[in-house]
Amino acid sequence: MATTPVITEGAVLVPKKDKIQKEVKLTEAQKLEFDFAFTEATKAILLQELDKGLSLYATCLKIDPTSAVVRYELANIYMSQDDFSSALELSRGAVALQPLNIWYQIQLANIYQKKGMMDQACAVYDDLIELHPERKDFYYLQAAIFASVEKFDKAIEVYDRLEKKEGIQEGVSLEKQRLYLAAGNKKMAYAEIQKLIKKHPYRADFYGILADLYLADKEEGKAFDQYEKILKIDPDNGLVHFYLADFYRRKGEIEKSNVSLAKAFGNSEIEADQKIQFLISILMNGDQESMSDEYLKGLLDKLVEIHPGQVRVHALYADFLRKRKDNEGARYHLRKVLEEEKTNYVVWEELLLIDNELLDFESMLKESSEALKYFPDQPLLYIFKGVAAAQKEDYKTAIQTLEEGFSYIGDNVKLRVQFQTYLGDSYYQMGEAKKAFKSYDEVLSFEPQNVIVLNNYSYYLSVRGEELEKAKKMSSLCVDLEAENSTYLDTHGWVLYRLGEFKEAKTILEKALEFGGGESAVIVEHYGDILFRLGDSDKALEEWKKAIEIGEGSEYLAEKVKTGIIPDEIEQNEQ
Repeated sequence: MATTPVITEGAVLVPKKDKIQKEVKLTEAQKLEFDFAFTEATKAILLQELDKGLSLYATCLKIDPTSAVVRYELANIYMSQDDFSSALELSRGAVALQPLNIWYQIQLANIYQKKGMMDQACAVYDDLIELHPERKDFYYLQAAIFASVEKFDKAIEVYDRLEKKEGIQEGVSLEKQRLYLAAGNKKMAYAEIQKLIKKHPYRADFYGILADLYLADKEEGKAFDQYEKILKIDPDNGLVHFYLADFYRRKGEIEKSNVSLAKAFGNSEIEADQKIQFLISILMNGDQESMSDEYLKGLLDKLVEIHPGQVRVHALYADFLRKRKDNEGARYHLRKVLEEEKTNYVVWEELLLIDNELLDFESMLKESSEALKYFPDQPLLYIFKGVAAAQKEDYKTAIQTLEEGFSYIGDNVKLRVQFQTYLGDSYYQMGEAKKAFKSYDEVLSFEPQNVIVLNNYSYYLSVRGEELEKAKKMSSLCVDLEAENSTYLDTHGWVLYRLGEFKEAKTILEKALEFGGGESAVIVEHYGDILFRLGDSDKALEEWKKAIEIGEGSEYLAEKVKTGIIPDEIEQNEQ
C-alpha cells in the first residue's frame, strides 16, 4: 500500500515556535550551495519525490536558517498533507522574516482559514489591504471570511471601506444587499439597490432586482411599478417581459403572462439558454397546465426561428413532442441535434426507439449503422441494427450484426436474453433451426416464462413436427401466462392439432377467435383445418373462404378453397 512521506524533525527542524535567527550572511560558496539545493528540492517536489525534496530543503535551512522562501515552500507541503499546525508555524516564520511579501501573507491567511481561525485570517487581510490598497480582491476576500461565520456587520464594514475609497460600485452594492438580507435588515437591502438605480437610472436589471425584493415582501403593486419603469426606459427590453410573465403568473393572470412570455421569446437579444431555462422551469413545475400545447409549441417554434443553430432548442422541442406522442416531429428535431452533435449517445438511442415505434426499419437500419461508427461498443445499437435488418428480411446482416454485438454484453443477462431471442428468430429464418433452438433454450434457461420465445419456439417445433410434447408444454405455459392473447392461443391450438388432439385444438382456436383472432387469416385458416380434421368439411370451407377474404393466409389456402380439402403435400408433412 502506498504511503505518504511524513515530515519529521529529523528531516526538517520545526519547533513549536519558529524562532527567527538574526540574518545570516552567506559566503559565495554557501550561496551557490543554497541555490543548488533549493533548485533540486523544487524539482524533486514537482516529481513527487517528497523525501528527497524535504531532505534538500533541510539542507537549505542548515545553510541559511533565516530563509523565508524555504519556510514558505515547506508550509505548502504541510498544507498539501493537511498538517495545518506545522504549516502555520512555518508560514508565520516566513511572514516574520519578510512581512512585505504578498504571497507569504496570502498563504498565512489561507492557513488561518483552514484552521478556522477567522479573526486572525481577517487580521492578515487588514495588513494586506494597508500594504496594497489598490487590490480590491482583498476586500472581497476579507468580507467573504466574515460572512462565512455570519459576522455580516463586519463584512458590510469592509465593503463600506472599499466604497468610501472607490465610490459606489455595482459588485459592492450587490454584495452588501445580499448581506443585509442575510442579517435581516431589509430596509438597508432596499437602500443598496436604490443607490445603484440613482447612479445608473437606465439599468433595467437593477429595477428588476428591486421588483424581486418587493415581490418577496408581497408588495406586488410596487413590484409592478418597477416593471413599468423598465418599459419606459427600454420598451423593447426582452428581460422585462420575463419579469412580467412571472409577475402575472404569480397573480394568476395567465393570459397576460402568456402575452409577455411570447414577447420575451420573440426577442433576439435574449440568449437562447435563458429562454430554454425558463421554459424548462415551466414544464418541470407543472405550470404548463395553464398553457395550451398550441401555445407552448408556438414558443418552441419561435425559439427555433430565432436560434436555429442551438442544439438545446431542438433537444427541448424533441422532448416536448415525444411526450405528446408526436414521434415524427420529435424525430425531426433529434436529427437536427445529431447534425451538430454526432457523439451524443442518448440522442441516438432515443432516435432509434422512435424509428422502431414508427416501424420505419429502413431509417432504423441506416441510423443504427451510423451510430455504431461513433459507439462501436454499445450493444443496444447492435440490437437496433439486427432487428431492423431482420424486419427487412436481410437475415444474413441481422445474424452478423447480432453475433458481433454479443461480444459487448458482458454479464448483462437482460441483454443476453435480447440478443439470443433475436438471433434465434434470424437463425430460424435462415434455415438454421438447430442454432435457433439452441438460442431459445439459452433464453429460457434465464427466463423460463419468456412468452415470446415460448410461443415462437413451440410454433416452429409444431411446423417441423419435432418434439411436439415439448412444444405442447411450452405453448400451454404461454396461454397460462396470457390467456387472452389470440396469437399464443393459436400456437397452442396448432401444437394440439399436430399432436392429433383435434377436439382440444378446436376449443383453443375458438378462444383465439373470441379474443380477436377473427381478424387474422392464419388463425381463421387454422380453425378451418381443425374443423376439416373433425369431419366438418362444409364449415371448414366457410372458414377458409373467410381467411381468403382477410388475406395473407398460407400458400395452400387458395387450393383448399378450390378443392374443399387439405392438399396432399400438407397431408404428407403432417404424417
